[in-house]
Amino acid sequence: MLPIPESPGLPLSPDHATCGIAVLAAALDERDRYTDQHCDRVSQLAEALGRHCGLSDTRLGHLVLAARFHDVGKIGIRDDVLLHPGRLDEARMETMRSHPERGARLFTATGRSDAAAVAKLILHHHEAWDGSGYPHGLQREEIPLEARILTIADGYDAMTSVRPYRGPMRSEDALAILSREQDRLIDRRLFGEFQGLLREHAEIAG
Repeated sequence: MLPIPESPGLPLSPDHATCGIAVLAAALDERDRYTDQHCDRVSQLAEALGRHCGLSDTRLGHLVLAARFHDVGKIGIRDDVLLHPGRLDEARMETMRSHPERGARLFTATGRSDAAAVAKLILHHHEAWDGSGYPHGLQREEIPLEARILTIADGYDAMTSVRPYRGPMRSEDALAILSREQDRLIDRRLFGEFQGLLREHAEIAG
């Protein structure tokens, strides 16, 4: 598991806030090992893409934390939804769609000085470029840039890693699927940056 980062450029958080974030990490690992490991990988991908896009240290710190805990709201999702071995029906999907709001509330409860900024990114990591996402149906630049980066990193890792019901996709296949989602789910410009990042650093492709 990756160490829990402090947001660069921000004052050190109080001990209770640091403890709170460590508890969140441990709880996520206990709840679902796959989700915890997925969050680790997404955090690394998002950090690399954020650096590639020239984010400031402060914004990069927020992004890294949001990526590390973007699925922490799944702690509150019941087993027959979270661990369901296949495509979710509409009722289960509605429950699953509550995890960004749950996660934002959990991260806010850490009491960190950066909690509100990070929670906002957790809340919006399933918004879509065309407004069809959730929970608020934001579109285009209404969606925070860091959340748009997180959407790409999240989707890529989900496709290229082992899931309970299938093996990992090849990188080129995952990129082909993401390419078809430009201007619908994801920001076209950021996807171009992601492709450039993978060309420059092939090891990131996993």
